[in-house]
Amino acid sequence: MEQDATRQPPGRTIETDVCVIGAGPADWSSAPPWRRRGETWWYSRAVARRSTPVQDLSDGDTSGDAIERLGASRHRQVGGNSCLWNTPTLGGPGAKYVPLDPWDLSPRWPEALHGWPVEYQELLRFYERAQRLAMLGPFAYEASSWAGSGRTAIPPGAGITSRVYQFGGRDALLQPLRATLRRATNARLMTRATVVQLATSASRATVTVATPGGDRWQVQARRVVLATGAVENARLLLVAVHARGGVHDRSGWLGCGFMEHPRDRAMTLRPTTRDAYRVLAFYDRHEAADGTTIAGRLALDGEQPGHTLNASATLLPLIGVRRARLRAALGPVGRSPALRRWMPPEGHGWSLHPAPTRVFQGFTVLLNLEQPPHRENRVQLSSRRDLYGVPLPALHWQWDAADHARLVALRKRVAHALEDVGVGRVIVGGDPRPDPNARHHAGTTRMHADPRYGVVDADGRVHGTDTLFVAGASTFPTAGFANPTLTIVAMAVRLADRLAAEP
Repeated sequence: MEQDATRQPPGRTIETDVCVIGAGPADWSSAPPWRRRGETWWYSRAVARRSTPVQDLSDGDTSGDAIERLGASRHRQVGGNSCLWNTPTLGGPGAKYVPLDPWDLSPRWPEALHGWPVEYQELLRFYERAQRLAMLGPFAYEASSWAGSGRTAIPPGAGITSRVYQFGGRDALLQPLRATLRRATNARLMTRATVVQLATSASRATVTVATPGGDRWQVQARRVVLATGAVENARLLLVAVHARGGVHDRSGWLGCGFMEHPRDRAMTLRPTTRDAYRVLAFYDRHEAADGTTIAGRLALDGEQPGHTLNASATLLPLIGVRRARLRAALGPVGRSPALRRWMPPEGHGWSLHPAPTRVFQGFTVLLNLEQPPHRENRVQLSSRRDLYGVPLPALHWQWDAADHARLVALRKRVAHALEDVGVGRVIVGGDPRPDPNARHHAGTTRMHADPRYGVVDADGRVHGTDTLFVAGASTFPTAGFANPTLTIVAMAVRLADRLAAEP
């Protein structure tokens, strides 16, 4: 069932079995109410619909290189950050799904220490279950698995091969779980509830909740799952450490190792044959024979020697300059369906255009990049406070010079692979720094079996506690290039199994 937190009596203490803080993909997947019948699962999040005062709670400070303000990259609403998935390149609400590569879990970076405390073979089992939860196609991400789509991937070369993304909508993932929750008698979704403090003891955890009216009350639970994103997870744990609420950080990594997926747009592919758009059609979003929506991508062909950034290249069309200017001058009219044939959007769907050589001038080669977990990229507590008096987060983020040198080398490899196919010439426009605003926040509460090197253990349990767990990408020791949702759901399902197995 769903309830409004503002209708709870102030000063009340609610006893429950499990309290899940958050309402995004990690939250819904980590504690489905049918996991343990007869016990109460408590979901706590800000609002059922968008609310400006509530969104202000996602504010924070940033320093270092230019990065999007925290209030724009985080979302407080039922659905969490998935409410930000409405992007033009996807053609509507949805997300790209792709698993991590096996070598992403290895200690490829000095800062990653021993890598993930989870074997890839174990993760595969939960990937397959996450795939079903997200209502995607088969767990198949090699280009060869989709040969029947009527489109052909280019041959591998220069250490580059072809794989795919799968596309799925937010509602396909979340609505069935939310519908089940609404019918459940042993679970409650509490909206307009903001967690402001955590405390733990040997047998219970206490969560202090504030509501927009200023009232406060508490939830006491045998298990608490913190799943509010990489910035907020770190913030709430830092607040708990400073308040001496039974949470400690022996590793010194709490808040550190923040990672994004920077995106590089320096390369442009200029076709030199009229056949180029047909040859490259596999790399546009399209529907496969079984109805799965996929798009080809260029990927690294296996684990690379040395410290090479993992990455994925997507081809996005460039509309002609004159048409782009005309579309901008026409405003909303230029985006109307009637004019879409002659002024199409610069995103997926380009392969369906009847005359691509007339309207497009080539492709932007979009690189989605891995960022290693550098300790200095971190979330700390700001001197500013939110409307409940809780310190806001302060994010420091920088793009490392050594990583940029790796990006430069990667551009050359991708350019070489594309030119070898004979479809066009690749031009690198200067040496810009990548855009850090993919909104794929990760790190900050990293997993490690040893409390000296990580914030949580392999099960997501906060070291030194028996009652507090963390879910989501904040626990990732490394993040590869991959959109994190599939891995987030897989790891959350894994956590749910662990919690259900506990006495």
